[in-house]
Amino acid sequence: MEHPESTTTQHAPPRIFEAFREPCKSTVIFLHGRGDSGHNVAPFLLFSPVTSNVPTRLTLRQVLPHTKFIFPTALKREFSSSYLSTQWFEIDSLEITDLNEERQADGLKESTEYIHQLIQDEIDSGVPPEQIILMGQGQGCAAGIVATMRYPGRIGAFIGMSGWMPFVTQLEDLVKTGADAVGIVKRIEDLLESGREVDEEVSKSIVETPVFVGHGINDTKVLVRCGERLQDLLKDIGFHNVKWATYKLGNWWCDEEIVDAARWLADENFEVEGLEELKNDTQGARITTAFNPLDGNSNVAHQNTIDGT
Repeated sequence: MEHPESTTTQHAPPRIFEAFREPCKSTVIFLHGRGDSGHNVAPFLLFSPVTSNVPTRLTLRQVLPHTKFIFPTALKREFSSSYLSTQWFEIDSLEITDLNEERQADGLKESTEYIHQLIQDEIDSGVPPEQIILMGQGQGCAAGIVATMRYPGRIGAFIGMSGWMPFVTQLEDLVKTGADAVGIVKRIEDLLESGREVDEEVSKSIVETPVFVGHGINDTKVLVRCGERLQDLLKDIGFHNVKWATYKLGNWWCDEEIVDAARWLADENFEVEGLEELKNDTQGARITTAFNPLDGNSNVAHQNTIDGT
């Protein structure tokens, strides 16, 4: 693999928001989409109202007040062999996500190991691994699910939005031969050329990780079929708790999706507030809008300012 990795080997410091209210009980690590950054995406996720009821319009930070949020930024890597963009791994096509997939391996290996270090830092600070939520949008979802499966332990939950499963065709073919989660993790390590020994007992435990997968049915960048294949694969290898949901939008998230994810976290025994407001909110899917720190304009739909895939 001789493709240039990036213009730098150092990630920018992640943008961190401590828990809105003490004590901190859980941590969300959010992985942005292609071409975005942790610094830019943070306010859209945390400070946009996710409920429509006035005057009790809640933001995600209020819904998860005892949760710390971490927004890392990917390195710059090649897209379609033509230009550099912040990406968790190189990719040549969003329509055929496993096109030239050998180019994806180096970035996936580096990014998932970086994500693992962020998880370990939280554990070292006192957050139990079962209270760590990995969340990703677009390519961040793709990197996040690989990080979840490669992690030498089990985290609390994974939430993926508008994403896909890297190496999906190879992994689907392996499942057809009867492979379970252990076999899939071993194949991923082989594809990444990590040289890493797979702890079979640990890999068996990853199927206990609760997973929420959401996707826009009008997504023309990452087709909804990509999300379907992701959740199908997880179910096929034994993941016990996979929630699949679709929304009337394109390649981004909507308030309804965030509300659904919050309700789902409550069902998984994470501490969530404002459940009554979330339960009673009837607003349909709509594009999240918020202040954009890059251009200074308010009420600008975020998906129009960056790629975000």
